[in-house]
Amino acid sequence: MKKLVTITNEELINELKDKDDITRLYPLENYCLGYDLCFDIKKIDDFVLINRILNDEELDELEILLKDSNIKGIVFDDLGILEIIKDLKVTKILLLDHLALNSLSINYYLDYVDSVVVSSDLTYEEIENITSKVKKDIVIYVYGLKRLMISRRRLLSNYIDYYGLDKTGKVNATVIDHDFIIKEDDFGTTVFMKQYYNGLKLLSLDHVLYFWYDLINVDIDQIKKIIYLNEDALKGSVKFLEEASTYKIRG
Repeated sequence: MKKLVTITNEELINELKDKDDITRLYPLENYCLGYDLCFDIKKIDDFVLINRILNDEELDELEILLKDSNIKGIVFDDLGILEIIKDLKVTKILLLDHLALNSLSINYYLDYVDSVVVSSDLTYEEIENITSKVKKDIVIYVYGLKRLMISRRRLLSNYIDYYGLDKTGKVNATVIDHDFIIKEDDFGTTVFMKQYYNGLKLLSLDHVLYFWYDLINVDIDQIKKIIYLNEDALKGSVKFLEEASTYKIRG
């Protein structure tokens, strides 16, 4: 079983360095949303994460950065990146957070990349069905702070300015009994589900390149329990795995 672990804590770098079954994923400085800890490309010697949409100038700058880097793989969600990495001899993993929802679309993208991250919006049965039909091994998100929405707009700042509130880069919010974390940085706003996503039951599936752990705001002791012992140390939610998120609109 191979695990992909986002470096969200400095202590994780040395903790995971010599673990043959664990690949370290570093959020790239200036190219990620929602992470408090990001890294200069010169400090990355494993996989790199890019999770925001880029303009033409940023793509040109990224192309130069990646060509001079020591990365072994890349996880990305901007399709424009496909063009600038096509000649790089690294593992290419496409992250289409809420779009990789069926085997047909995933298999289409697998013609261009080494793997695709399956959407965590799906139930266990839906993800299991996809793993039985893909033509390459895929990546499955198994534990983390689930992103519900990303916007390039400064939504939190606009809200704070409108109501004359104290400046902050993070707030907790409740909407119709559902709890959220809203974070903003220089590149936009990210809305997370407050309760951690627990997909540990997915660890039994086949045809998986990596099981991804994305443990934002988690201390090192809890991280160890989750990735080493497969323990639900944060009392994470299985809501998405058990309840289909499709609804029929009344007409």
